Amino acid sequence: MYYNSINNKLNIKKFSDVFFSNIPKNKTLFFPFKIPIIKNKFLNYLKKLNYLNFSFEISKLFLDNISEEDLYNILYESYNLKEIVKLEDLNNNNYLLNLNNGPTLTFKDIAMIPLSNLLNFFSLKNKKKNIVFCATSGDTGSSANNSFKNIKNSKIFTFYPFNMISNIQRKQITTLKSNNIFNYSIIGNFDFTQFFVKKIFENIKNDKNVSLISVNSINWFRIIMQLIYYCYVSVKNSNDKKLDFIIPSGNFGNALSAFLAKKIGFPIGKIIPCTNDNFYLDNYIKNNKIENFILKKTICPSIDISIPSNFVRLINKNFFKKKTINNINNDIYSDKIYNKNIINSIEYFYQKFNKIYDPHTVIALSSLFKENSKNQVAVSTSYPIKFIFSIKKIIPNIKIKTNLKSSFFLKEKYKIFSQNFLVLINSIKRNINV
Repeated sequence: MYYNSINNKLNIKKFSDVFFSNIPKNKTLFFPFKIPIIKNKFLNYLKKLNYLNFSFEISKLFLDNISEEDLYNILYESYNLKEIVKLEDLNNNNYLLNLNNGPTLTFKDIAMIPLSNLLNFFSLKNKKKNIVFCATSGDTGSSANNSFKNIKNSKIFTFYPFNMISNIQRKQITTLKSNNIFNYSIIGNFDFTQFFVKKIFENIKNDKNVSLISVNSINWFRIIMQLIYYCYVSVKNSNDKKLDFIIPSGNFGNALSAFLAKKIGFPIGKIIPCTNDNFYLDNYIKNNKIENFILKKTICPSIDISIPSNFVRLINKNFFKKKTINNINNDIYSDKIYNKNIINSIEYFYQKFNKIYDPHTVIALSSLFKENSKNQVAVSTSYPIKFIFSIKKIIPNIKIKTNLKSSFFLKEKYKIFSQNFLVLINSIKRNINV
């Protein structure tokens, strides 16, 4: 599999180069040079496999410079959970896809754990030290810190927007005890945080002893691991009918993964990313308008993002012409659920299903129940305990069982930084050399 920059066809690289390059020299993103197409015979074979063997067969299509035996061992070590994904029947042939069964209760674990194991494999092979960078709007940071806390010869720097994620999300990030974790709280929103991480790669370079890597969805391996569960669920449950996926969308990586699963040849119909009051994405898809809005803080911090960077991967490729919005709507639709409606819907779905859902999942459920459609899958990306203080304001007497309560009493480890990049980069350089 070969990759190139989204706007430079001559910048062709193999996966191993893309994995460590992070961002092309022209400061855009990488994308497959040619998307593989699955034939029906292979689909029928895949339908019989468990999740581990299924993920092995799909990931082989995108990777190189690693033997099949090593790849299988990495995935085997990563997917020792009994239940990677769970499809729950709602009604009228509609479903809820639970992707939050990992150790940090978020869909990010499904891709982050094998990513850390793959990096560890390359590190032992190349005998280099790894410096890992993560920008998070909530769940990515906890998943990354948990996944990399025990990886030898690695340090991870996690950046999150100050006072813009939930208390539980922050504590999951900041209470892990490990000397290789450095947490930076940036005054501003996620867009600033993500910008800083990209700028870091312009100021700190790989050398013969050190590899720098991002674990955000600019890392192509994250996209590979995420597209697998859309492939898996669609081929296992379509029953000769294509499934529509309704996805709470922040940086568009999850929705992009579903789009790629469809393009490969899996039985997927509509892909419906859902936003909240920060509806840059919805405005573009519906109205063909590229407009920047003032970022608003909502009950859904993980999707409080104004410009989703992975959407740029889509509109800069030949699949879509910017002037032809109908081309996008052949595959990708959109919806937005305002913050006030999300708040009301949390109580509504509690009464309807006698179950609490996190605010991001409620966005997908609200979109699903707008119309009387069939064969639609609302994607659940996180777990309600992470937003318990917001939920208790809506349903005061609710109780949620969890093993996260101990984190309330643990000491937090983080530093707060302003938007002064020079101060930030100097602190990072000092910690790299510690």
